[in-house]
Parts: sequence; C-alpha cells; structure tokens
Amino acid sequence: MPTCFLTGATGFLGAHVARSLASQGWRVRALARGGRERLAGLDVTQVAGDLSPASDLAEAAAGADAIVHVAGITKARTLEEYLEVNARGTARLVEAARRTAPDALFVLVSSQAAAGPARGGRAVAEGDPPRPISWYGASKREGEEAVEGGWRGPWIVLRPSVVFGPGDRGLLLLFRAAARGWLLVPSGVSRVQLIRAERAAEAIARAAGRADLSGRSGFLADPAPISISALSELIASLPAKRPRLVPVPRALVRLAGAAETAVETVTRRSRPFNADKAREILAGDWICDGRPLARDLGLPGPPPLSDDLSETWEWYVRAGWLAL
Repeated sequence: MPTCFLTGATGFLGAHVARSLASQGWRVRALARGGRERLAGLDVTQVAGDLSPASDLAEAAAGADAIVHVAGITKARTLEEYLEVNARGTARLVEAARRTAPDALFVLVSSQAAAGPARGGRAVAEGDPPRPISWYGASKREGEEAVEGGWRGPWIVLRPSVVFGPGDRGLLLLFRAAARGWLLVPSGVSRVQLIRAERAAEAIARAAGRADLSGRSGFLADPAPISISALSELIASLPAKRPRLVPVPRALVRLAGAAETAVETVTRRSRPFNADKAREILAGDWICDGRPLARDLGLPGPPPLSDDLSETWEWYVRAGWLAL
C-alpha cells in the first residue's frame, strides 16, 4: 500500500479526505492536534504536530509517496496571522518534506480565493493570472507559490470553491439564521459555486495518485453557479416555517465588517465575519471553471444542490446543531 502524509486531517474537509484516501487503498499518516474524534473508526496513523517551527515535519513526512496538504486557517484578525499558517506553514512543510520525501507527489489544497473573483462576469479558468482580493486569498496564493517554487518533485494545486456538508460550521451560520426565522441576503445578485465535502475529498484523493497532472492549478467546484438570492431561497425552504429573507445593502455589509473588525481588535479573537470577509462578499461573482479537473479526475456529476442542502439540514438537526 502506498503511504500518504496528510495535514489537516482533524478538520472538516481533511477528515473527509482521510476517509477517501483510505477507501482508495492508501495507508494514511495524518498530522493531528485537536479534534481527533473526526478520525474515529478510520485506519489512520496519527502523528502529533502542526505547521509551526516546533513540529518535526521532516520526520512526519518521511518516505511518503504522496503529501496532501489540507491544513490552514480560514479566519484571522490580520494578514500576518493568515500568512503565518497558510503561507509560511506551507513553506515549512515543503522545505521539511523535500529532505525526507523528495519524490512524493505534493497536492496542495488551496482555495478559489487565491485566484480571486470572476473577471467581468467570466468564470476564472486554469491559467488565468491569480488576483486575490482578500487577506485570506493572498495568504493562500503565497502558499501556492511556496509549492510551485520550492517543491522539486511533482505537484498539483487544487482550489475548492465553497465547501459544505454535514459537519461544516461555515454555512451553518446561514442554516441557524433560517431556523431562527430570518436570513440576511448580502449581495444577492452575485453568483457563487459550491461543492459538497465528500465530493471535494474524492477529487483530492484521486489527485494524490495522479502525478501525470503535475504542474496543474485547477478548481474543484460543481459546474452550476447559483446567485446568493437563489441559494438563500433554497435554504429558506428547509425549515417547517419559512424564514423571512432580508436584503442587506452593500454599505451596511461594509459597516458590519468594520464593526466586527473593531470587536476583533478589542477582544484579540478572530470572528467569522470581518472587513476582510466583507471584501470577498462584495467582490461580485465567485465563479470558476471546474470542468477540466472534474473530467481529468473522472468525477461523476453532482446530485441536485437542493438534495445536498436538505441532507445537510437534516444532519444539523440530528446532531443538535440547530435549535428548532
């Protein structure tokens, strides 16, 4: 069995990747710190550590046939905090693994934010120059550059769109708002693309065995874009009592982002929404062309988004994450 060294395995997407790798015949060695309950029942070797300078990443990655780097942060108070994990943490992993697993295929799970939003309404395609517009996106792009410029073996960069599904705490905020009876709709005409976590994980696990795709920076996204308004309508259809949809003006989105950033400054704790996230929300369409990678990885077509959202809602209810 080939060995895959996986980072971020105790996170939402990373745990799904661990499961997909194991099902595809990989021996999984996972860098883990907290949240190990996500790996319960999986035949995974856990190695204590993180992306900090104190961790022996070289030893953890030694002899791996593939390195799948999922670990990162999606919220922070400052650009510096993002860079420390998403950019420098990636660079430390590249430098360390280069010594002990030089021939491994390095698969970096980046983000659509590294490429930036659509260009004049046109979906961002593979090969388009990256244009991140947020701190998060800039830090993920620097992580990509660390791989592109530092890894001497084969490498692939994967950029997922919005990842959701059972266990996700990102879209959970929208589901909870719908359960409470109201749902804010900022930038309603803007379009986004989503991908369920299990589907993204399947693609990532398949990429770990595809050294022939080396040098690719591609997107993981279901093909059909959806407007924020239409997505809100789908979520609003899930509770027994339909919530009220409340459009939010652009100026109010900026003001709320600034207010949350001020709270972060006082509390010194990151918030799910702040001025940086407001920039992303107001940037227009977040659409990309995920068809090339889906084709080359042999991914089947996705089920209807409404079905996936309904299953996610039901999981939240069973898990007690929604107060109904």
